[in-house]
Amino acid sequence: MKIATRPLLALIWFICLPAKSSAQNFDHQVKVNVSNTGDIFEINASFKTPLNNCDAFRYLTDYEAAKKIPGVLDSVVTRKSDTLAVVNRTIKESILFFSVTIKTTIEYNELPFIGSDFKQIAGDAKMFKGSWRLKQDETGTSFIYRSFIEPNTIVPNFIISSYIKNELQQQFVEIAKQAVTNNSKNYLACN
Repeated sequence: MKIATRPLLALIWFICLPAKSSAQNFDHQVKVNVSNTGDIFEINASFKTPLNNCDAFRYLTDYEAAKKIPGVLDSVVTRKSDTLAVVNRTIKESILFFSVTIKTTIEYNELPFIGSDFKQIAGDAKMFKGSWRLKQDETGTSFIYRSFIEPNTIVPNFIISSYIKNELQQQFVEIAKQAVTNNSKNYLACN
């Protein structure tokens, strides 16, 4: 059975990089909205970090760090150019009583210090595309996420919708926290 909600979660989790641990009590203001029209789900989400715009962009484009996230078995990036990356991911997730392994290949068109646009070019969803945008203010940077996914599954949409809505809120909270607590990498200075 194919189910393509996990590539979405893996995409969300692809960002894991350093920030100052002193900001652990930061209010991330996580917001998630999921809607669907027919078989296509639209996901809009946002969260706030204390990162500056440069560090936020570095966090957004650290695709291989997703391997630290539970359920992500592999995340391999191939650079096609300075602003184009192709990421192959393998994810294992339990949905209801099923253990599902999902493979996806996503192309990221990076917009330096603005965000990225992405689309699945191969994988288990019929369609998966979207964007990340960064918006800096005096207290940090907001991450704004929007995606569209059409799963390739026999699971009814109401079950998929419930699963996505219940899982995504916590996933975005964890991503935001990871931005603040992970200090394992040193990044090049922004130009």
